[in-house]
Amino acid sequence: MAQLSPLRVYIVNQTVHWFIVGIGFPVLVLIALDKGLDIFQAGLALAFYSATTIILELPTGGLADTIGRKRVYLISLSVTFVGYLALVVSWNLTTFAVAATILGAARALSSGSVDAWFVDEFKRTSPGADLQKALAKAGVFIPLGLAAGSLVGGVLPGVLGRFMNSIGTSVYSINFLTSAALVVVQMFLTGILLHEAHHHRTQVGAIAGLKKAPEQVAISVRYGLRNPVLLALTIATIGVGVGAMSVELLWQPRVKELMDISQSTWVLGVLAAGYFLSLGIGSLASMPACGLSKGRYAHVLTVARIAMGAILVIMALQTTMLVFALLYFLLYFVNGIEGSPFSTMFNNEVPSKYRSTLLSFNSLTLQLGGLIGTLAFGYIAGSYSIGTAWEVAGALLMVSSLAYASLMFMKIRAQSCELPFEHEPGIP
Repeated sequence: MAQLSPLRVYIVNQTVHWFIVGIGFPVLVLIALDKGLDIFQAGLALAFYSATTIILELPTGGLADTIGRKRVYLISLSVTFVGYLALVVSWNLTTFAVAATILGAARALSSGSVDAWFVDEFKRTSPGADLQKALAKAGVFIPLGLAAGSLVGGVLPGVLGRFMNSIGTSVYSINFLTSAALVVVQMFLTGILLHEAHHHRTQVGAIAGLKKAPEQVAISVRYGLRNPVLLALTIATIGVGVGAMSVELLWQPRVKELMDISQSTWVLGVLAAGYFLSLGIGSLASMPACGLSKGRYAHVLTVARIAMGAILVIMALQTTMLVFALLYFLLYFVNGIEGSPFSTMFNNEVPSKYRSTLLSFNSLTLQLGGLIGTLAFGYIAGSYSIGTAWEVAGALLMVSSLAYASLMFMKIRAQSCELPFEHEPGIP
């Protein structure tokens, strides 16, 4: 069988990966509520996910840079399988938090591994090619996988939920049992499609890799904090982590407030699918947006972030399902526009041998923002209302646009679409 191009392998891998995640997305908070947790407790349990990811992000990123990205990703899939099964058998806050912790470890292991593999392979096989366009294309298929998974996830409880009840577990458990089965399929696909023969660290043993990882992390983080572009992007990432988590945590309970979904879980699947399709369309729209701005990525990112904050504030005020849904989709369309310009600017500033670690560092800051958002907005929603939580989150998103705005005043080549993508700055 002919070897696929890095872009095609990346698209297949990420589409399947996020299809699996999408199956659980429409019901993640609902399964917590079904197991007796309230909204604040659900947020607290999910905070264990974020906290575990934060703690392990950098060590696992360093491990991927030392023993190989494919190897670490396969380990992450094994841990994900265990996490899904733990979620199914959980019965209270403690056991649900344990499952969330396992899934947080899996997320940390997967974060940045395949992404770093793709960027390096793309630059190696297509020197001088447009990375932003490649990432934008991949950014279409990934949400499509999530959307398809969400549609399936919305239908499964209605079709097989009674069977789950008959064996004494939540109606929503079927989603995560299905995801666990598909994780096995993903392990097989990864084994045959993703080749890492050119990565000079793939032969390093696990023990040697673990010993080397702390040094890898220290050097990478020092570089990331000293680079003004990466620092500004990191601050912006924390901002979107805080704001986006307010939506992730509360959109399902908000839909329950607006309509009776007890017999219509498919609505959640449709909304989740529309969310991800909006991300994909936004990713496509990023290409003409970058063209209109003449490659000034910071300008695109600043406008998009301000728009996200404003849309969320307006969404908080809605009392009808139709308008809420349209604004919900628009919010993630704008979010999709941010994706590839952000990734291009970030990867243009990152040396290849530290790419997994620095991508994990960026993911860590996203998770840190998510942890803050989970706890803060879970409390605000419980004490006041979901609308109040979203108004605060929208204001914070608009304030976080200042990080992107600061990049407009930096004379950096990374803002230009004309930057040759083989550029790899050295470690100071």
